[in-house]
Amino acid sequence: MSLIYKHILTLITITLPIAAVFGQSDFIVSLKKNLDNYNPQYIEAEISSPVGNEHLYPKVIISEEPYSLTQNAISYYDAISSLPEETKMSMLKAHSEIAYAAEKSGLASYPDELLWLPFAISAFGKEYELDGNCGVWGLQYLYAIKYGVEISECTEGRHDIMQSTPAAIRQLQYLHDKFGKWNETLAAYLFGSSNLKRMQVQNKPLNEIYTSLDPYGKNIFDIWCAVISWAENYRNCKIEIKAIEQQYDTIRISDRIHIEQISKVMDISLNELKSLNSTFHCEVIDGRHTAVTFKLPTGRKDDFTRLHDSIVKYNDTIYFPPPKPPVEPKNYVVEGNGDKIIYTIQSGDYLGKIAQKFGVKVSDIQAWNGLSNTNITAGKTLVIWTGKKPASNSQTTQPKTTTNTTKPATQSNTSASTTATFNAKDYTLVETYTVKSGDNPYNIAKRYSWATADEILKWNNISDPSKLQIGQKLKIYKKK
Repeated sequence: MSLIYKHILTLITITLPIAAVFGQSDFIVSLKKNLDNYNPQYIEAEISSPVGNEHLYPKVIISEEPYSLTQNAISYYDAISSLPEETKMSMLKAHSEIAYAAEKSGLASYPDELLWLPFAISAFGKEYELDGNCGVWGLQYLYAIKYGVEISECTEGRHDIMQSTPAAIRQLQYLHDKFGKWNETLAAYLFGSSNLKRMQVQNKPLNEIYTSLDPYGKNIFDIWCAVISWAENYRNCKIEIKAIEQQYDTIRISDRIHIEQISKVMDISLNELKSLNSTFHCEVIDGRHTAVTFKLPTGRKDDFTRLHDSIVKYNDTIYFPPPKPPVEPKNYVVEGNGDKIIYTIQSGDYLGKIAQKFGVKVSDIQAWNGLSNTNITAGKTLVIWTGKKPASNSQTTQPKTTTNTTKPATQSNTSASTTATFNAKDYTLVETYTVKSGDNPYNIAKRYSWATADEILKWNNISDPSKLQIGQKLKIYKKK
């Protein structure tokens, strides 16, 4: 065996335990923090006859399926056993609240071991969220909706143990019926059954699936087994449970109210309101379309009804400032005396819309820009004339006929000046042009290098270029 190969093996041997230790450390830190901050919402539990010396159970049974603890699972067992006694008592109480939620839901039967799963998935973090898995059960959105968990724009029922526990157990039992083994069931529950099937077809190991899910690495199933083994020591422990009486009034809000408006006017602390409405994660309660259920301290329902108008009006312009009128982006440039506009075509524009915007005709825009149809392209520019049109002899305002900024002469100018100065004796008649669909004087003039649009209008005594008719005959001259 080469020296380099030996070094590689040594490096791998060292790296794997370190990775496991880091995952274990993260889990234990999170578990201790969550349990030390655990505040039961539905039950109070008193524990008597705690176990003095905990014993490792190297094999656990989940619903009649035996699983031997791996070396990794044993390391998690040791870490859990080393937690302070107060933290471990909180873990038992938290488990009792999970069991209470399952019992009150009316579930017929389920493996008791499932009730320890939230400690493996989320380290019992009520605000846990990872890759779509949410709450202590890491419940996915579709599973939650499937079993009636309340989820809306501002409500997240997956954070509520009473709602999420029966939904999670039902989904786990459904997946177990489908896959037959609890280690695969857990992967399907967290990762999705279709993803599990696809990875099974690819012959990928199960721990590779867990890696993509769990902040603690490949260890979720091992942690679950470790927790079950640890809990075996407390199977006969006496725990007295007393349900916490839910002290609140329920109201239905059918308008828009900020939670601080309720707090200020009714003199109820924000913390109390948020605690009562733990699944509500918005500052604004908007019941204008669908009435929203909201909880108040006991005895305050009538006060809310009496103070409703004051609550809605309290600093309303601060909490709900009136919308500012939309500012239309200026996508045009005004030139000269304000008659000529260079307009940049926007996405979604069409000639009718632009014409209406500036109070002109579609045919005018076509004529001014040499358009043979109504097709336009975003980002291109159009010349638009508004108000008084420039005189035909103006050097500063009349556009050159060789560009798209050409503006037709007015009727008075054409009839009074340009038509009067035309003398056919000075010109040779080249041909008679028949007007076609989409024609205008400007694209017709492009056919003849010596002619301008104004000259064609003048030669044919036309005062309004928009009145050209299909089939109309136009005389085309050339100066002698």
